[in-house]
Amino acid sequence: MRTAIITIIFITTCIIFMYMSGCIDNNNAQDPELNISAGQKNLPEKEKNSSFIITRDGIPLRYAKHGQGPPVFFVLGYGMTIDEWPHQMISNLAQNHTVIVYNHRGVSGVHNPKFPFSISQGAMDLHEVITQLAGGNERCGSADNGSNPDEPVTLDKGNCYSLPVDIVGYSMGGMIALEYAKTYPDSINHLVLISTDCGGAEKVPAEPWVIEEMGRTLNSPKEYLERAGRILLTDEFRASHPDPYTWFVDYGEVADPAAVQEQYESFVSWKGVYPDLPSIHSRTLVITGDQDLVIPPENAVIIADAIPNATLIIREGQGHGMIFVEPEEIAGIIEEFLEGRVLN
Repeated sequence: MRTAIITIIFITTCIIFMYMSGCIDNNNAQDPELNISAGQKNLPEKEKNSSFIITRDGIPLRYAKHGQGPPVFFVLGYGMTIDEWPHQMISNLAQNHTVIVYNHRGVSGVHNPKFPFSISQGAMDLHEVITQLAGGNERCGSADNGSNPDEPVTLDKGNCYSLPVDIVGYSMGGMIALEYAKTYPDSINHLVLISTDCGGAEKVPAEPWVIEEMGRTLNSPKEYLERAGRILLTDEFRASHPDPYTWFVDYGEVADPAAVQEQYESFVSWKGVYPDLPSIHSRTLVITGDQDLVIPPENAVIIADAIPNATLIIREGQGHGMIFVEPEEIAGIIEEFLEGRVLN
């Protein structure tokens, strides 16, 4: 059992840091039409409780719903799958909300070379997820979307809610959420941005030593895991949790390497949305850790200062991986914000 967990952790942490360390080789030939990566395999038991929606260009996006109540859409960070959301955070929020998590395009192994992943494409995919699962009015609940490609593919009425909806974006998912807010401003009620930046020239990059550390080639799964801890977690947390195999406890499907490569290429070339931030009129909560090495906390200040009436929370003693360290606390903050309570 531990061997299997080590293998999964190794693959996942390699994916997280592949863009600097060369773990990913994307030389597989792509057909001009949709194709399934050779490495795609059947979903394990844990993932059989999920479903798929199909985008207009034929890409299956795996999703899962938890709880009942007003919908909250969670947008994944770089290299993640829906199984890697901290279950305590999701389950706590699911007590009063329907938490909907979904994979980015290509993560489950099906690609469309004509429409690869990008931050803007991610925003369009999020729009399609929301439209199909929370489209509202007469379109939502229809069993037939007809032959019109401009009409959303809809599901049963049990999946339908009213727009606007609430969105939570973590890391790269926050970038997608910001792009979505710029493009579809009337579709958002509450916007929660965790450990993210606005891209472009205005963002504050990680320090050079972090980039160098992420770029080193390592020799074992444990070394990759320990490096993930050094980058994502604080020294204090690692000192109080000396067993690295307890740091990240939620796993399942592993993101397709070619999809992760697309994700990296997209956010390093993303032009950002800083000029558009003042036009975002949804209620916005920005959360960061004061020890975030991957996306320094100054980025959260930039975003919160630019979005009218945004609320900024800086968690003391927390790094980029704070959702894994204090999932229940982060869930509580989000819950208070969604319920309209005053946050300090």
